[in-house]
Amino acid sequence: MSRDMTMLARRDQGLRLAFAVALGLVFEILRGALVPPLAAVIALQLLTLPGSRPTAKKAIGFFVVVAGATLFAYGVSALTADSPWLYAVGVGLIYLWGFALAAQPKTAAAGAMILTMGIVVTTLAAVSTTLAAILVAELLISVSVGIALMFLAHAAFPRQPPATKPTAVMEAGPVGGIGRRAIAATAVILPLHLSLTADGFAAMVVVLTVATMLRQQRIAQSTAYAVSFAAGNLMGGLLAAVAVTMVDLHDNVAVLAAVTAAFALFIAWQLDRGPALAHVLLPGFVAFALLFGLAFSPAALSADVDVLKRLAQIVAAGLYALAAISLFLPFARIAPSPASLRPS
Repeated sequence: MSRDMTMLARRDQGLRLAFAVALGLVFEILRGALVPPLAAVIALQLLTLPGSRPTAKKAIGFFVVVAGATLFAYGVSALTADSPWLYAVGVGLIYLWGFALAAQPKTAAAGAMILTMGIVVTTLAAVSTTLAAILVAELLISVSVGIALMFLAHAAFPRQPPATKPTAVMEAGPVGGIGRRAIAATAVILPLHLSLTADGFAAMVVVLTVATMLRQQRIAQSTAYAVSFAAGNLMGGLLAAVAVTMVDLHDNVAVLAAVTAAFALFIAWQLDRGPALAHVLLPGFVAFALLFGLAFSPAALSADVDVLKRLAQIVAAGLYALAAISLFLPFARIAPSPASLRPS
């Protein structure tokens, strides 16, 4: 692929992300979805996975896996609601399952979806198992919207970036290595999940962002990564706060659509300009979508979302995850080998 075609393909990738996030947020907010950012976050995760455009057969497989993961997560939450220890074991098993699948290219999409739905459902169930049961069907609708957004984005902007050698933190390897990496990621995120459970519905913003971070590339590198990760989430959170304020000042559909599109395009532009920082900016994109979308969820839920408070928690949780994961490096062997970082 020529240099010009590579640049055009990268531009189309950025436009796909902006298109899916903006359309997903606006559509879900206008239809009154109880978790408005979910469809946009799912589309964002699917569009940033390595590999070619998923087929319709794979999309059906995604939905089946997500539906199963959603029901499994609800079952775990309902059965362990009266026992904090059993709840911790059940949630830990969901994380192990999700991270293990996310570590392998062929099942990365399924792993991402299991992690996303597991976090959403178990967080809701911690507030109320009845609420979680009511929302299961609503969540599956949002999943369907997210998958549809992925296909619409590919149809609107079809050029694909050139294939590159995977250098993911949890790149494919022997089963034992994948197991160790999944255990390390679970050991890092589970205490965070349990500590934030009592903080209510909006705690999912923090946990989802950290889960996205733990699936990204080069997490085990230097202090500069920690600074960059914090900066990326700071950018996403501040943009969400500004965007929410702008929409509140001019409360109409046109302003909502224009502001959402403008901010999504800005973040996508940053991703296009600095592809080497995608592992930093992607959690920022997730933070923006989550914080902005949850601000427009129904009153009983959106009242629990303080954008600046969640932003501070995201940054603190990200730094905690980086510090904690460094303790597991000898065990999990998360750092990529020099050969995997060598340019092709």
